[in-house]
Amino acid sequence: MAPKKEHSNDLRTLVIRHHQNGDSLREIAVKTLLPRSTVQYKVKKYKSTKCIGNLFGRGRNRKTTATTDRLIQRNLKLNRRKSASMVKVEIENELGISLHVDTIRKRAHEVGLFGRVARKKPYVNKISRGKRLKFAKAMLEKPLNFWKNVVCSDESKFNLFGSDGKVMVWRTRHEEFDPKCTVPTVKHGGGSVMIWILLSRYFGTKSVAVDQSS
Repeated sequence: MAPKKEHSNDLRTLVIRHHQNGDSLREIAVKTLLPRSTVQYKVKKYKSTKCIGNLFGRGRNRKTTATTDRLIQRNLKLNRRKSASMVKVEIENELGISLHVDTIRKRAHEVGLFGRVARKKPYVNKISRGKRLKFAKAMLEKPLNFWKNVVCSDESKFNLFGSDGKVMVWRTRHEEFDPKCTVPTVKHGGGSVMIWILLSRYFGTKSVAVDQSS
């Protein structure tokens, strides 16, 4: 029999908040991406116990202490790209204890950290950010007629050999585009073909430019 799946306290709290706001079980299930039966169980449990988390004494005793848990979670937060196996070895060497890699993952999930593929974002340094902000503020003052002659461009990159690969990180649901959870990218990195699509709002024209980089 497969072990029962445990949900984080954040997710349980979200279910109860929707319930207190008057949402139906079906509406809560859609908003939280949980089965309706799971939502019903959590709401029923809250009504009878007034407790969102697990009840004291429920299930097996934890194999890690509170200090070990904090050390595991701190290691993951300091370096989001560390694998669970790597953290396991570091903790075992530091504390002289034996842990299972699943224990590392469970402690990560308890604070809302889940292994996800890192999003890729164009690299922007501090100077570039300042220039972009200055440009954006200047554009706010432009009259509507100015934008009729503006040419908008879009671009796509196609790698000639292989792919850019994937990088796994530990992050919460709200850290998808946090700099410490993303992978910076630069244009023309490696062999690729860049295609620019230029659109003119005023003249209604369209052109395509291709640049092959080695």
